[in-house]
Parts: sequence; C-alpha cells; structure tokens
Amino acid sequence: MFKKPSPVKRAWSSLRKGFLAVAFFSLFLNLLMLAGPLYMLQVYDRVLTSQNMETLVALTVLLGGVFVVTACLDLIRMRILNRLAAKFELNVGEPVLNAALRRRVEGRSASGENLVDDINGFREFISGTTLTAFFDAPWIPIYLLVLYVLHPFLGLLGLAGAVILTIMALINNARARAPMQLASEARSRSDALFQTGDRNAELVHALGMKADLARRWSAVQREAHLHKTRTSDRIAGFSVMSKTIRMGLQSAILGLGAALAISGESTAGVMIAATIVLARALAPIDQLIGQWRTFLAARGSYKKIKELTEDFKEEEQRLRLPRAFQSLTVQINQAGPPQATMATLRGLDFGLAAGDVLAIIGPSGCGKTTLGKMLSGVWTPQRGDIRLDGSPMSKWNETDLGQMVGYLPQDVELFDGTIRENIARFSTEIDDTEVLRAAREAGVHDLIATLPDGYETLVGDSFHLSGGQRQRLALARALYGDPFLVVLDEPNSDLDVEGEQALRHAIQSAQSRGAIVIVMTHRPSTLQAVNKVLVMRDGSQIQFGDKDDVLQMNRHNVLATDKAAQIARSPASQETQEAAASQTSLKEAVQ
Repeated sequence: MFKKPSPVKRAWSSLRKGFLAVAFFSLFLNLLMLAGPLYMLQVYDRVLTSQNMETLVALTVLLGGVFVVTACLDLIRMRILNRLAAKFELNVGEPVLNAALRRRVEGRSASGENLVDDINGFREFISGTTLTAFFDAPWIPIYLLVLYVLHPFLGLLGLAGAVILTIMALINNARARAPMQLASEARSRSDALFQTGDRNAELVHALGMKADLARRWSAVQREAHLHKTRTSDRIAGFSVMSKTIRMGLQSAILGLGAALAISGESTAGVMIAATIVLARALAPIDQLIGQWRTFLAARGSYKKIKELTEDFKEEEQRLRLPRAFQSLTVQINQAGPPQATMATLRGLDFGLAAGDVLAIIGPSGCGKTTLGKMLSGVWTPQRGDIRLDGSPMSKWNETDLGQMVGYLPQDVELFDGTIRENIARFSTEIDDTEVLRAAREAGVHDLIATLPDGYETLVGDSFHLSGGQRQRLALARALYGDPFLVVLDEPNSDLDVEGEQALRHAIQSAQSRGAIVIVMTHRPSTLQAVNKVLVMRDGSQIQFGDKDDVLQMNRHNVLATDKAAQIARSPASQETQEAAASQTSLKEAVQ
C-alpha cells in the first residue's frame, strides 16, 4: 500500500532544486578557487624569472576580477540557502504544530520538548556555514587531482591527509552521538522544570518554594551541562587534532615541494601553489569536524520533527457531513483518557434533542471533566460512541466538528492576540457581527468596551485579566459561530453575581436558538437554567431525566435536600448568595 511521505520529508525534498542551484554555484566557486594557486605558479615561475612588470599587473588585475566573481557567487549561494531555510520552516511549521496538538490531545507529549527550537535549529543549519562545507566537500578530489598533476608525490600526500581527517570525522561522529543524546534529554528535563516554575510563579512564591525549586533546577542543569561539556570536549579535541594535522600537512607539503624543487623535479611556483591547493582541499573536512555538534543537533532536530509528523499524521480528507441540528446520543460502555490504563467512564446511555440543557452533577473525580472532553470531541470513547444526528463524532471532519461545538474547559487559556481574534477562534475570515453577538450573549461586551483598545486589545501573557474576565471571554469564544453543541465545564467557577446572571442568559439564548447545552457543575444555582439532569458517581450514570423528576426522585438520596430543588426552581433573579448557601449540602449529597 502506498505510504504518504512525512510532511517534513516532503518539505526537505521540495528544496532539491534549490540545492542543485547551490551545487551549480559551488562548482564554479571551487573551480575559481584554483585561480590563487595558478597566480602563484605564474608569478614564481614566469614573472620573477622574466622580470616583466606588465605581466604581473595583468595577472594581478585578472586575479582581482576572479575574486570579485567568487565573492558574488558565494553571496548568491548564501542567499539561496537563506531562502531555502525560510521555505523549509514555513512548509513544516503548520504540519508540526498540527502533529504536536494531536499528540497533546492524546496525552503523549514529551515534557520540556521545544519543537520551535528544533525547527529554528534546523533552519539555521540550512542557512549556516556547516551546510556549505557539505557542498564544498565533493570537490576535494578535484583539488587532490590538481596536486597529483603538479607532482604525484604531492597528490599522494594530500590524499593521505584527506583520508586521515575523514577517518577522524567519522570517529568524532561515533563518539559524540551518545553524549549529545544524553545532553539533549537532560536539557529537556531542565527546560520542563523551568517552564513549570515560570508558569506557576505565584504558587512558587506563596509556598516558599523558590529556593528549593532553584536548587532542583540547578541540579538538573548540572547534569545537562555535564553531558554537554563531555560532548563539547570530545568535539573540541578532534577539532584541535584536525587543525594540528592540517597545519602539519601544509608544512609537510611545503617541505616536500621544496625538496622536489631542489632536486629539479618541480619549481618554486609548484611548491607555493601546492600549499594553497592542499589548504583548500582540507578546509571542508576541518570545518565539518569543528562544527560537528551543529550537524548532530540539526540531524537530531530533523529526526524528531519527522517522526512526530509520521506518528501523528494529518487527518485524511473526509466526506463533509451536513451540519447537525437535531440530536445528541451518548452510549459509552468504556472510556477514559487516551493513555489511561483503566477506564474512568462506563455505563453512560442518554440522548438530548435540540433545545435541551443538561446539567451533569456529581462529586469531584466522578468523571465529569472526562465526559466533557468526550462530548466536545477532544477524546474518543474506547468502547461506544457519541453521535450527532446519528453520525459518530469520530466520522466528522475535525474542522467541521469544531465549528459545531462550543467548549469551555475548566482551565481557561487565552491565546496571544486580540480579544477579537480570541473570540473568533483565530478564524482567517472573522465575522465581526458574530463576534459582537457572542460577546453580548456572554455578557462581556461592556467589559471589553472599557479596555484600552476594546476588541483590539492584545491579551495573553502580556495583559492581565482576572479569572472571571478570562472565563467570560472564553465563554464568548465557545458561543462564536452559533455552535449546535455547547459544553461548559464548571463555567461559573470564577464568576461573580453579574457573571452568573450572564451565564444563565447565555445558556437560555443558546437554548432558544435550538442548541444543546451541557453544563458540568457543582453549583445548584446553575440548575435554574437546565431542563435535564445527569447524576454521576464513580464514572457511571446514576440517574438521568427531566430536572424536576430527577430532583424529586433523589430528594432524600442523591441530592438529599429540598433546598437544592427549591433553588433549581427559583427564578433567575433570586440572589446567588442563597444558591451558594446550599452549595455545600448539594456537594455532600452527591458524594
């Protein structure tokens, strides 16, 4: 069966024509590099013997022109590589991001891994001097052939030097690979610890963890530096040895050329020209040995992003199903997080129609959040399915499904961008009318109007918003595009009285449009806006049905309090403080 190549491999293959152009310019560049030795050969063997100043001036002018052309070719070559590097980065950026997101959803992300650094590192390898050494290396035999033409002994000495340095480069690769891998793994752990501490700086400060965390990070850093230093020492040792051998070879070929000149087998010009040719022949090998760590890092980065895109392939194009507008049916025999060893959900069987609002209640750890991720399409049940208008969620196109679902998770994150872009889910074609509708429906329009730049205010890590403000903005994002299924996981955990009222209004508005709204909650006040209730315990469905029926049937069992039922039936204008007063009793009852 035909296997589709990795996007990273395709991106690398797309640079082939550019690399052929670089090789073409490298050919002429390396041929023109012979102009210097030829100039020395002519000066020592002809100009000095003939004492002809006109010949010297002509040769010098000609050599200057060659150097200008050489500089232009080298500049063109570097500019081509810079553009190839940018092309590679742009081509792999989106596939790598999509693969990383799929891996994160499946719970298989590696801690401390920085794929952006991997992409940037490989881009710098393409545009750097290390790659040019690879393009110059194939022309080493040409320089050795020139040495052989000057004199066979000179050619043999140059060949011996090239073989010795090549063997050293291979040994360098073999000895540096293992510690380089260990250094990379230790660096990942160090980066993961630093990033976790940075994200939770307030917690670290409040709990007095700063000094201990710093010591722990320093210990991991020392391990990383130990392996990195070991790698650097080995590469540096080979680099110094190769440089010493190269300098010794240059002196040796100079001495050999002098001996040949004294014996009458060559000339002084040959002696000088051979020294320059040998230096040029050995330069790519010496450069590769000195920058071998860069090459190893680039190879590791390429392998990492290539394997990522192969393991988490792009979603195949599917038949686009019509937008759901009728029903949601849930039948879960066994389900849990992708990497979980035990099922956290079992025995769930219920259905909802357009306009239904379901409250899912139960004690902490009963599986509400896991079910919310299943209902929003983040995870897929291992046994069973969730259907929209009769079609399993897993059969929908990922983008189409996302446009039909509004999801508000417990942990609210806003992305680096404007409020307008965040609400519109960073759509390439933002519907401003829909942005305003979603903001008003979430009751956050007036808040946005008070911000410095309104809807164009940049948010993310650079702009501070309270937890309640972020939650209401995330609610507007969930409501953008008039989704058919709205899943809200603890949507009022950070809301005040005004926010609670806005949430109820948003739920009622979505219900009036025919949407299905599902709310995971601990607060009895949320029950005011629902018409269905699902009670969960230990990952299983205990009770499901109309709100009044469930509350009545469980008045003395699951809910255990008439106060909760009273709050659930109370009008939306009732004080939230009364709901909060009975929150504890409801929690205790569902436990």
